[in-house]
Amino acid sequence: MRFITKLFNSKLAIDLGTVNTLIYAPGRGIVLNEPSAIAIDKYTGETLAVGAEAFKMLGREPHDAEVHRPMRSGTISNFDAAEKMLTAFIRRALDGTHKRSHMVIGVPGSSTPLERRSVRGAARDAKAVSVDLVDEGLAAALGAGLSFDDERAHLVVDIGGGTTNVAIIASGAVVTSSSLPVAGNAMDEAIRDYVRSKYEVLIGERTAEHVKRELGALKRGSCQSGANCMEVVGKRITDGLARVIRLSSDEVREAIEPVLAEIIAGVRRAIEEAQPDTTADIYHSGIILTGGGALLDGLAERLQSELKLHVAVPDDPLAAVALGAGRLLTNPQHLRRVAIREDVPVWQSSEELVVNW
Repeated sequence: MRFITKLFNSKLAIDLGTVNTLIYAPGRGIVLNEPSAIAIDKYTGETLAVGAEAFKMLGREPHDAEVHRPMRSGTISNFDAAEKMLTAFIRRALDGTHKRSHMVIGVPGSSTPLERRSVRGAARDAKAVSVDLVDEGLAAALGAGLSFDDERAHLVVDIGGGTTNVAIIASGAVVTSSSLPVAGNAMDEAIRDYVRSKYEVLIGERTAEHVKRELGALKRGSCQSGANCMEVVGKRITDGLARVIRLSSDEVREAIEPVLAEIIAGVRRAIEEAQPDTTADIYHSGIILTGGGALLDGLAERLQSELKLHVAVPDDPLAAVALGAGRLLTNPQHLRRVAIREDVPVWQSSEELVVNW
């Protein structure tokens, strides 16, 4: 019976991110790493492309197609598009087979019961036989190599696309966890706002993200050095024509500074609200920095300077959540302990239902 179950069921760990979706399969590693995007036919509802193929259409969609990024701020904003995208990704991860899967999915620490239900629903509609949700901060810590048995408190800062998850982890479980609504996408938007206000030029999402990756180093640099400057083509507000501007790393650093300040303030707040023994542990263990934001050159040094704590970045910070969820898949006993419980009906939840007589 167990052999038959394994034959028709599979296990997958999923990081359903705002910018990228990663899927981990035990024994195979990361089997999918694609942009969280899907192109759908406007008239028939048919899926035209997912992942990188759909992302290429963003900002230049054919007349019969709509490109959706169904994840916003780490949660599902378009349920139908998310379900279709997840189904396609899972089929690709399973090499086109139709096995039903046990899925472990990371969610932001401050996600609401409604947001968690939407993630469960999308996964079940994508043929999941069972779904376990885990805190992204815990998954990121485990993916960065933290031991299940380490009783010391560790501070994990996971900077994704839509949210920054700040969690304190001890003994392989969550002590506290919160999500900030600022991360990589907020940096992109800040760059777009800066270019619009200073140069009266509009640039797209993809262009802003490219600028952030190329010039987002948190180190000073002007256009006097070619390495610290790049040409960007946008749309002039006044007449709609194309205009070429030159951006320096100094300008990009200025544009994203408010976002960085908010992230640092959130991390500092988590430390201030921690118990004394937890704060003492964090002083010795430092910060584990994960997510796509960890790839921003100079961010680890900035956090270390502002918070006076050692900052460690794993070898593959982008895949930390998926790898950590994968570790939980291979440890069912610990997964049962840390999985976020199924939401109770609203009439049984005193936190959700308050009656004033």
